[in-house]
Amino acid sequence: MDKILIPFLLTFIVLLKNVESTSLEANQFEELVVYITSLESKLNNVERKLSVVENQLEVQIYINQKQEKELQTHKAQIESLKTDNGQLKKKVEMFEKQHEHIDRFLKRILNSGVFETKTNITKRRIKSDVQQYNREYNDISSRFVSREGERVAFSALLNRELTNLGPGHTIQYGATYINEGNAFNVHTGIFTVPFDGVYLFFFSCEDYHNHRIYADIMVDGHRKSLILEGGDNINSMGSNLVILRLTQGQSVWVAIDINGNDDSLQDSATTFSGVFLYY
Repeated sequence: MDKILIPFLLTFIVLLKNVESTSLEANQFEELVVYITSLESKLNNVERKLSVVENQLEVQIYINQKQEKELQTHKAQIESLKTDNGQLKKKVEMFEKQHEHIDRFLKRILNSGVFETKTNITKRRIKSDVQQYNREYNDISSRFVSREGERVAFSALLNRELTNLGPGHTIQYGATYINEGNAFNVHTGIFTVPFDGVYLFFFSCEDYHNHRIYADIMVDGHRKSLILEGGDNINSMGSNLVILRLTQGQSVWVAIDINGNDDSLQDSATTFSGVFLYY
């Protein structure tokens, strides 16, 4: 109900009083105003309740829409499962048919007597096939293991000055940049060959002032390469490279040559490196 109605009625009552209306009529109009005010309050309550119901209805509509989407998703999943189930049934039927075919084939062989007459031949063939398989498997396994073990490389450097080195002294470098495969012993300066193959070695030496350096790469005590440098009153450096075919367990190191005497080595530039190349 329009809220302007109450002020209008009040104004109407005042006008009636102004025209000296009877007290009975004034009371009747006052009662009417009270009644109309009560109706307006009830109407406002109804409107509020209606608004609450409308909000609840909107929430329920949203919930219904969400449930409908979930229902559609479940339906799609069920259809997908039905399709997968149908495909699995077809595969099972195909396997069953193959099994029946193989079973019939084996029965024919057993019933024909060919199996008994050729038993020895079949055993020899099976044994040969198994042996061939084992050879191939072992070959593949060894190749795989070899590939896993191919990571062999080291690079060592002298981490201090060495002086008064006598003939045959093995250089103990004390530090490495890399030592993959852990075949090089940083404390002893010796590389132990992990498996048969071809290896590359590089070594360099820096002398101290006017000292002359004789240094060798040694394999099990036999010289394979030589450095000879120095002599002037300045630091000098020499290096050499060698490629060797070695067998597992052999030892490789750098040592002062038997002709060397009173040698002195500088750090950093004195290095020893090696890497596996191929089998």
